[in-house]
Amino acid sequence: MSGRGWFTTRELMTAAAGGVAAAVVGRALGRAVHLAVPMPMAGSLAAALPRAIILLVVLARVRRPGALTLAGLVEAAAGFALGLGGMMPLSLVTPVAAGMAGDLVWTAARPLRGERLPLAMAGAALAGARVAVALAFLGLVRVPMLQAVGPAVLGGLVAANAVLGLAAGVVAGGIVGELREAGVVE
Repeated sequence: MSGRGWFTTRELMTAAAGGVAAAVVGRALGRAVHLAVPMPMAGSLAAALPRAIILLVVLARVRRPGALTLAGLVEAAAGFALGLGGMMPLSLVTPVAAGMAGDLVWTAARPLRGERLPLAMAGAALAGARVAVALAFLGLVRVPMLQAVGPAVLGGLVAANAVLGLAAGVVAGGIVGELREAGVVE
């Protein structure tokens, strides 16, 4: 950690690698699932767990406020630059907003004992906010799918993603704990 509060080059590279990995894995898995189950948000729900695990491992490795937001910025830029598609501007705004939500919760939960609980809470915020922002945007542009299903279904999508993010936080904490024991990360 540098003295002025800036990210070190190593931290920037870790967040950037995580953002690119989240973009590629999230979009590839999302598209594959969407082909098999052609329902709106099915691909996003399926990609929630692996994407959140990747981003939370980055957070646990960097351990600085802003790491998830930075990874979200890189994820959005990588998705755009690599032509991975998505609904514009939703695919640019959603990763950044989700990263900000995850950072906010992780920063607030950091004083709690242990590493897994703050990671789990950040994961729930990260994944839940991602779907909440997407649904809010789709509601603004009046997508017919949102009008056809009730608020309980939409709330269920957000809750399901939040639970997947919570699980991702527990898994990411375990992965980083094992890596620390092995001496791979400090």
